[in-house]
Amino acid sequence: MSSEILVFIMMALLLPAMLFGLWTAISLGFAGMVVLYLSRGTLGLTALTSVVWNNMNSFVLVAIPLFLLMGEIILRSGAGGKFYMSISALMGKRRGPLLHANTLSCAIFSAVSGSSVATAATIGTVAIPEMLKQGYQPRIVFGSLAAGGTLGILIPPSLSMIMYGALVQESVTKLFIAGLLPGLLLAAIFLVYGIVRVWLDPSLVPSVEIERAPGQRLREALHVLPMSAILIVILGGIYSGLVTPTEAAAVGCVGSFVLAAGYRALNVQMVLESLQSTVRTTCMVSIIIVGALILATAMTYSGATREVTGWITGLGLSKWEFFAVLCVLYVLLGMVVDGVSMIYLTLPILFPAVIAMGFDPIWFGVVLTVLIELGQITPPVGLNLFTIHAIAKGHPFSEVMIGSAPYVVLIFLMVIILAVWPELATWLPSVLK
Repeated sequence: MSSEILVFIMMALLLPAMLFGLWTAISLGFAGMVVLYLSRGTLGLTALTSVVWNNMNSFVLVAIPLFLLMGEIILRSGAGGKFYMSISALMGKRRGPLLHANTLSCAIFSAVSGSSVATAATIGTVAIPEMLKQGYQPRIVFGSLAAGGTLGILIPPSLSMIMYGALVQESVTKLFIAGLLPGLLLAAIFLVYGIVRVWLDPSLVPSVEIERAPGQRLREALHVLPMSAILIVILGGIYSGLVTPTEAAAVGCVGSFVLAAGYRALNVQMVLESLQSTVRTTCMVSIIIVGALILATAMTYSGATREVTGWITGLGLSKWEFFAVLCVLYVLLGMVVDGVSMIYLTLPILFPAVIAMGFDPIWFGVVLTVLIELGQITPPVGLNLFTIHAIAKGHPFSEVMIGSAPYVVLIFLMVIILAVWPELATWLPSVLK
């Protein structure tokens, strides 16, 4: 059977399954198995066992449950809330300090979380009640937290980058280093936007902040130290080359238990809840990876990957025209599927074409992560929007959407900046070889 017919069969199976709500993992796996059987028969299906085992038995992927557990322990121990209050205390008496504290807290917490939803949930749980009580406009509160949470997958460590690196066989350490400067720049863009927005419309924030008692500001500010220590250990260990990202995740996980014990929040129930949540998320990610591996194997064995790559390069699109089409595709996908699905649904098909067009795989990994960030705050499947809406009890979902809309523009601006200055992502990895 020709490669063209196999590609058509694959799309005919995959697209309706996704549109009718079949689980992403099942859709990918089923389409892959049908194509593999049609191209290689039962021999191709037999080869799946070794392919799936060799790829899932990966030291790199062990970092995913470890970073997830670390974030869950920090979230449930209350350490994240104390960290947020310490950042707000450090902001001083400038106008709208809690709004700016949202961005800074999300940026720093991202470096010990790796998850967009965990970052938004941790900071939002503390910030929303306090800010609404003080008189901040709900829309600007919800928007800053939903967008700030997206930094969780750009500022390293990043679960999305771990999955990207494992799938395309790129160094996760290089990806982490490449994401650092873009992550800090995007956080700075969010911060400047908040400052300018408050300057243009002071009514968005209260005119007078709640005064802290003498010495209270200093006591609250000290809570920034424990989280900063974990951050330094994780990123310092990775960038210095002393530990791999997986080993750093293990060290950070131990640090989160020590932190929880220090705050006297470490108990059996909290640990069990953290473990259960970690297992649920890890299982979801793992089954999607397995489905994607089946599809990728089918694409390779059948020659469909070569066929799709040849078709794309044969369209006559320039390098940046192709990039523009990719951006539109990922923006549309971000509206209907989650980030993990975006990675494993598209890369087996499109990554060879990306390389054939001459794009740097490390740079593309950062760009893809930014585009996934965009999907986190675009309806109808923006996970951060639903996370913030769940915390903001009693407020309509439209307020969260409207508040997040300006940040959609800012994140897309980051994609343009990376396209114009790719060195923003590639310079630091080349320096720290």
